[in-house]
Formats: sequence, structure tokens, C-alpha cells
Amino acid sequence: MMVKRIGFMLLCTVYAISGLSATGQEEAASETGVSWADEVMLHQEISDDELYELAKAEGKVVIYSMSSRVKKDAFETRYPGVELVVYDMREAEILEKYQREHEAGISSADVIFVKDALGAVQIEFVDRGLLHQYLPADMMATAPEEFQSGSYSPYFEMKQIFYNTEVNDASPVDNWWDLTRPEYSGKIMMRNPLDTATNMNLFLTMTRYHEEMEKAYEVEFGEKLVLNGTENAGYEFIKRLIANDLVLTTSDGDIIDAIGAPGQSNPPIGLVTSSKMRKADEDMLIGVSESMDPRMGNLDPAFLFVADKSEHPNAAKLLIRWMGGEKDGKGEGFAPFHVRGSWPTRADVPTIQTQALDTLNVWDRDPMYSYQNLDTVRNYWLSLQ
Repeated sequence: MMVKRIGFMLLCTVYAISGLSATGQEEAASETGVSWADEVMLHQEISDDELYELAKAEGKVVIYSMSSRVKKDAFETRYPGVELVVYDMREAEILEKYQREHEAGISSADVIFVKDALGAVQIEFVDRGLLHQYLPADMMATAPEEFQSGSYSPYFEMKQIFYNTEVNDASPVDNWWDLTRPEYSGKIMMRNPLDTATNMNLFLTMTRYHEEMEKAYEVEFGEKLVLNGTENAGYEFIKRLIANDLVLTTSDGDIIDAIGAPGQSNPPIGLVTSSKMRKADEDMLIGVSESMDPRMGNLDPAFLFVADKSEHPNAAKLLIRWMGGEKDGKGEGFAPFHVRGSWPTRADVPTIQTQALDTLNVWDRDPMYSYQNLDTVRNYWLSLQ
């Protein structure tokens, strides 16, 4: 049996998958030994016009999306004859529904749009053949090397510290250990990591790179870190952060509202998804810390996959290309995600009022570490409640 992590965000529990003893690749192979992906020529390079004609013959594409920003009308205007059906759900709901349907032999979805902070999508779905990678190589020619192979990610975000710009001319913090100082007691807000994979993964990353966290402590306080019964500096930071009367919420939007409201004398600061900076264009008084010691955080890519045994594989490819901005990066499908605090993975599409991609000082992604150590860090977090 394989440990299943997708229920983590909804249920805060771990349980086992049944009926998935064979690997996905084994399941994907037909009796002739040809995989489904090969049968439908998923990775065949053809022109956009040829792909559109094939998609029109299929007539429809269905996406399970973590975002409400997928625009049905814009797609159907761009590609008449191809109906787009959008199911807007939470990530955990998408994966639970998709897996349940796959096990039942139901092929409702064509495209899956999710993040994978904890590595479970790659390990439990992609590696097992439940989801297929489709990488539009022509669209990613200018992307950093890490995005030119594997799963297709049109953009990424990250968790960053937000502050009130009416009270602060610049970020009041520049080191993660600042958040453990007494002056921030009860003034730091974040979504509960038990409900948010991205937040939990930030803490996992701090335990992964605990040597850097230890050095950052010495930089901040000018003395060696003394562990208080913890394994390393990553766990020690978690312990001290919670002990500093950390305020947990259920919504990044609530945190932005609390931070960015005008007329405050001592507003909170908070850990929020970077793309919430688009709210600065809606009169919220918010700024973001662009440098934290030892590093700003970790990347949180958004991924697009083709569903196994999709009934509309060419329409799925067409939709994925449209959502990535198409060949020149200017396609309307990417516009809703091309906002402040979001980084396009292709270098020929600039950021919007956001620091350049090549200036980001972030930790490398390590999905396998996160996947293998999730239970340990989660249980440690629970022990401190």
C-alpha cells in the first residue's frame, strides 16, 4: 500500500489507497504494449492549426481547476467549436475526485490544474501514470533549465511576508527569525499549515535547510543558536514562532484585509501567497518583503497535466497551450495569471511590478524530502498546539 497525502489539506489525516497495487505505467499500457499516451500521440509535435482542427473534431475539453481564473468565454471565442467546461475546486478536492473517478473507470476530466507543494502529485499521480506530462517545448525554450523538462508549469508563486505600507516605508523584517521577536507577539498572521500545503512546505523546507536557518539566527542575534529540545534550527524556528502567539487563519484574503486596511497604528504582518499583491491595485495598503535571510522562501509552481485516458486529448493540449500564453506568450489564456506577485516560467514574458526571476534568492525545491518528511513535521506542529 502507498501512503496517500492528498487528503491532508481537507482531512488532516493520512490514509491508505486501496486498489492501486499496479503502477500507473503498467495500467496505462494496453494489451498491445502501447501506452495510452502513445496511442493518442500525446507528445507528437504538430502545428497549432493542426491541433485546433483535431480539437474541433473532439468538440469539448473539461478542466478540474484550482483557480476560478480560467476564462471559458475567452477560450471559446479564441477557439470556436471547442466547448470548455470548468470545474473550480480546491486542490485536495480535485485530486480526490479525479482519483475516485479514475479507479471507477470514469474519464470526466481532460486537464488537471493544481500545485504540488508536498510532492504527492508527482509521486502518487504522475509517477503512477494517473496523470500525464505534456510540455509545450516551443513555449518553454526561454525558461530556466528546471522548467524545460518534466511537468509543465506556466508560472509560480511563493509565500512572502506582507506588511502595511501606510505605517512602514519598507519591510519591517528581513530575517525569518525576526518573527520570533517579542515585538511581533500576536502580530504575525498566516493560514494554518494543517490546511495549507504551501505553508507546511515552507516549514518542511526550513527543516531541510536547517544549517542555513542556524546561520541566519547568528546573523540576526549575534550569538549561537541554543536548541530547546528540538532536532535542528528548522524545528526550533517553528517552536519559537508558535510560542510568539502566532495568529492562524483560514484565508489569505482575511490576512490581506487585516494588514492592508488604512488608519492603523500597529498593523500585523503576515505570510501570504505572493500573487495577492494584485490587491495593491484595489487600494489595499500592502507591500511585500523582497529579501529574507537566509532566503525568501521556496517556489510554488502551478502545474497543468493531461488526465489519463482523457476523451479529448487534443483539446486538452490546446487548452494547456492557451493557458500558457501560446507560442508568443501573449495569449489571453495566461492573462489572468500574469499579475503582480506571479512569475512566468518563460523568460520572454516579463513580470509585472515584481522583482525579476533571476534575482530571487530561494531554496531549491525538494519534493521527495517534503513527501517523505511531511508526517514528521506535521506531527511536530500538532504537538505544539
